[in-house]
Parts: sequence; structure tokens; C-alpha cells
Amino acid sequence: MRIHLIVSVIIIAIAAGLNRHFDERLTAARSERVALSSKAAESGISTETNRPTRHAARPKIDHAVDAHQLARDCIDLMRKTRNGETPDEATKAAFGKIEATFPHLNATEWKIILTALLDAEDIDKEKRLLISRYWLRQYLAESNPHAALQFVKEHAASFNDEEGVEGVVVDALRNLAKNDPLAAVEWMKKNDAELPVATKLQSQGAVIHTVAIKDPELAFSLISELKLDYNFTHKAMQTIVTAAKSNDERNTTLAALRKYRDTNKKDKKLSSETERMVGYFSWGFKETGIKGAKAWIANSNLTEKELGAFCDELSRNYDGTEHAEWIEWMGETLDPDLGTSPIMDMISRWTDRDYESAGKWLASAPEGPAKIAAIRGYAWHTFKHDPETAMKWIYTLPPGRDRDETLKTIHMNWSKDDPTGKEAFKMEHRIK
Repeated sequence: MRIHLIVSVIIIAIAAGLNRHFDERLTAARSERVALSSKAAESGISTETNRPTRHAARPKIDHAVDAHQLARDCIDLMRKTRNGETPDEATKAAFGKIEATFPHLNATEWKIILTALLDAEDIDKEKRLLISRYWLRQYLAESNPHAALQFVKEHAASFNDEEGVEGVVVDALRNLAKNDPLAAVEWMKKNDAELPVATKLQSQGAVIHTVAIKDPELAFSLISELKLDYNFTHKAMQTIVTAAKSNDERNTTLAALRKYRDTNKKDKKLSSETERMVGYFSWGFKETGIKGAKAWIANSNLTEKELGAFCDELSRNYDGTEHAEWIEWMGETLDPDLGTSPIMDMISRWTDRDYESAGKWLASAPEGPAKIAAIRGYAWHTFKHDPETAMKWIYTLPPGRDRDETLKTIHMNWSKDDPTGKEAFKMEHRIK
């Protein structure tokens, strides 16, 4: 492992071991990074590198690369096909020989080649930019993200198409964050004014997600460090939660989420939002289904609100086949007041996908709060195309709040193109 990678791993390990509030955690991580870099410098060790990391295990080429000649050869080959001709076998072989050297090139050599390509004005500009961006993303952004970011800055006039260069910046920052998250954050802060909004948002999301995989607590601290607005704070928290793939990772992330909530408890809006974030853990159970989810929930000590948030998000986005199992489980597990909405949403999605199966299950479902909520969701969703069946189900509900609320919901969602029918329905059912 190269020295700069060792230094970065030590930094992340130190940051992961801190158990303080998020501002203290970030400050400590930054201090450790500076200290380690200083010690390395005193020993004559550079914490930067121009050598590739992705292909470090490959054998080195046994001759020095003449980057200037490589650039000339490459451009000459492009000239042979600049009018869209299909390259002959000799040209393909020559390109293959050049490409074989790419994984071994350092940042200086890449700069020579990319600069020469951008300056080759007799080659179509769109083609030059497309190839340059591809090589930047495929090689330099991964092997030396610092150099890739610097190259993009130095050639901003050439890369004036924001959408194209966005991928280079995002990939470079993502790769930089894998080993040195604070360096990625500092670069974004330093270049904030120059980054297009779309690039900035994509980069922030990529860095936070990358950090969250190893250290969700540090990832939460970056929300404040990057001064994210409220809307993107929601997206950033969602990114952190959905980065957790195993139950151990979910438990670590859940603890970090709760700590972030407690740290920001004075901000009622943000504190409430963090409780809702528990819902996004449900996204991770698409493959394991209800069995996997129940195993995690049984050991996660979710509060009633957190469990409600989990079920709310699950029901709104569920695309599996275990609707009945989920509805029955929610009816047994959730407080009736919390369970109504997710059960209604779940059966609505089921009805939309398989009207007959949902109806058959409903007919045989055991009596109780879960069935009442399911009837309400089924009737509301069915009324639009089969009002007769929907009304039959509504009248299986006992007179009172559940029946009245279901009729109100249907009335509120009545087609705007049928005001007469809406008014008649209101009068018939005495809806206030």
C-alpha cells in the first residue's frame, strides 16, 4: 500500500473512533490529518502522488513513456478517422498499443496528452472534449483525483459545457473522499463559487455517500460543514441512510442518525426530519423481503415514531410481492393510530398492481384494525373505476369515523371535470 493511502486510512480510522458531537468530530479529524501530513513531510514522505492507484498491482512498463510522442501518435490516429471512417485493422492495433500504456501513465504525462488533444483544433471539438472527458474519468480521476480536478480548473475555457465536465468533477471528488474525505470537502468549499449548481449538488451527494459507507457519523457532520440548505439536507441524510447495506451497517448508521437528531434537537424541523429518515432503511430490504426486515427490526429497538416512519416509507415505495404479509405484520405491530396510513398506502399499491388478489385477500382477512385500514385504502383506490364494489366495501365498515373519513377522502379526490357528480355524492352521504 502506498504511503499516501496509509496516511489516509489512519486518518479515517482515527475519525471513526471519535465519540463526540459532530463539530468536535470534524475538528479532530482535520487536526489529525494535518498532524499526520506534517509528520510524513518531516520524514521526507510525500502525501501526494502522481502514480496510479487503481492499477498499482500491474507490472511496470520497462521503458520511459515519451508523453509528447504518445500524444502525437494518438492525435495522428484520430486524424485518420476524423471524418467518421471505420478504422482499419492497422489503426485499431495502433490504438490498442497506445491504450495499453494508459494505466501506467502518471499525472504529468496525462496532462501532456490531454492538453495536446484539447489543442488539436483540426480534430472536431465535440470529439476532442468527449475523448478528453472519458480519459479523465476512466484514468486520472481514479488514479489521481487531485490532478484531475486541477486539470479541469486549468482548462475551464475548453470544458465550458457544464454537463459534460460534471462527471469528471463528481468522480474525482468521490474517489478523493474514499481515502481523504476532508480534502474533498476542502476542495468543494474552496471552489464553491466556481462550481455550477448541478455539479455542486452532485459532488456533495457523491462525497457524503462515499464517506457514509465507512463512517456515517462523519458523513452527518459534513452536512453542517458544507452548509447545505434544508432541501439538500434531506437528500444528504437520505444518502447516508441508504448507504448502509448490512444489518451491522444499518445499526451503526441508526446510532449516528439518532446522535445527529439529538445534536440538533433545538431545530424542531430538522429533528422531526431525522425521525422520518428511519423510513429509508426500508429501501435496503428489497431482496431479503419481510423476513430480512423483521430480523433487523427485532434487534434495532426502533421507537414507535421510527417504526411508523419505516412503514410509511416502505408503503409509499413498495414494489415487491409480499403486500399481505406486510399489512398483517403492520396490523400486529403498529399502534392503530400510526398503522392506518401505511396500511392504506400498501393496499392501494397492491390494488393498482393486482386488483383481484388484493380483493381476495381482503375478503378472507381477519377482523381488526388492519382490515379496517385496508378496506379504506382498497375502497378509495377502487372507487375511480368500480364505484359499486367500492361502496359495498365501505358499507362493511361500521357507522362512524372510519366510514365517514373514507367517504370524505373519495369526495375530496373527485374529478374536477364532474362537479355535478361531486355535489350529488356530498349530498347523498351528508358529507360536511
